[in-house]
Amino acid sequence: MRAAIDVGTNSVRILVAKVSPQGLEPVLKEAQVVRLGQGVDAAGRLSAAAMERTLDALEELAGKIPPGVPVVGMATSAVRDAANGQEFAQLFEERLGIPLEILSGAREAELSFAGAVLSLRALNLPEPITVVDVGGGSTEIYTGLATGELLGGGSSQVGAVRMLERLITAHPLRKEEKLAMEGEIERILTPVAEQNRAYGPKTLIAVGGTATTLAAVIQDLAEYSDEKVTGFAFSLIELQRIYEKLGTLTLEERSRIPALQAGREDVIVCGTAVLIKAAELLGFQKLYASAWDLLHGRLVIAVDWGF
Repeated sequence: MRAAIDVGTNSVRILVAKVSPQGLEPVLKEAQVVRLGQGVDAAGRLSAAAMERTLDALEELAGKIPPGVPVVGMATSAVRDAANGQEFAQLFEERLGIPLEILSGAREAELSFAGAVLSLRALNLPEPITVVDVGGGSTEIYTGLATGELLGGGSSQVGAVRMLERLITAHPLRKEEKLAMEGEIERILTPVAEQNRAYGPKTLIAVGGTATTLAAVIQDLAEYSDEKVTGFAFSLIELQRIYEKLGTLTLEERSRIPALQAGREDVIVCGTAVLIKAAELLGFQKLYASAWDLLHGRLVIAVDWGF
């Protein structure tokens, strides 16, 4: 068995899995919403309070990894962008005894792509395949082949937490703020979307907490399930409908949606806006969701299986 830890902008996660030349079998996967990236867009630094609650959550999650299992730690946008990101990485290693790799946007995309295409390989989806990973602080869009080979793409500084903090002040959304957010997302995402369109992608897979949550909500699941989310296909029209509905709800009303993870009530509508705009700019009317992402990709690459 092997384990991986992901320190994201909005949440921290662990994955323990059996990895072999025959495949990857998840054994344990857990997450906590901690909002490490709170205020990073404006201040350029991780706050002491955000770092402390994140490290507390990480210690709790890491304690669930069986003794003796090799563990890798990864951090994405919030730590990557923060001026004191290296300070957090040092605290992480001191508290957990594990080095923390601060991923570049390109490396993050490579791992997410690997996890996504591996999870849906049995579907024999048309290639090239584009994978969009909407995170709290950034969005990665890369195109490649089912073998894991990347053709190209990029990372953009647009994410659910970043858009929330920059442009949204009320729930339900105010019309003028909603329009401003959509315009900002389009402005930032357009260059990377155009890069990917040049490869003529035939399939779009969405990964990350926004995508998997939406796949669960669209299915009206009584509780979230990785198995029911991975491989689920939904239309751009369905996505637009749920976006409009979420935008009219208060935070309390969103919290009563069974499949919506606690702590995502405020960011889910912003993440949905990013995902919709990505699909529109890429020219897709249909998306597949996958709960397999950079955690799974990192464990697969760790044993050099297939990628």
